[in-house]
Amino acid sequence: MNCSRESGLRALLSRLLHELNKANVSLGALPGDDAAPPEEPRGEDAYLYILLIMIFYAVLAGGLILAYTRSRKQESKSDPYHLYIEREWARGARERAAEAQRERPPGGAECQQLL
Repeated sequence: MNCSRESGLRALLSRLLHELNKANVSLGALPGDDAAPPEEPRGEDAYLYILLIMIFYAVLAGGLILAYTRSRKQESKSDPYHLYIEREWARGARERAAEAQRERPPGGAECQQLL
């Protein structure tokens, strides 16, 4: 194509402009609307983000507190482990008392005062 002809060049440019306008309309822009779309103010949803983060941490803390209190409730005196410790310590205390009783002679304090 010879670009030296002015009419052919105008026809080519008008056809390109027409195709570009069709592409803009299909993308949502209006033909002839050269102004930039209005920008939304930034940070309008910041309060929503902060609220969601606070709710997340509140649920997390509540879950931890609930789990801790339930675990403390489950440790009761009827737990076999606690019964074992109580029984063994009581047996050990009785054995120590009996051993101390055997080491002391009967009436030991009175005998020592007489000597």
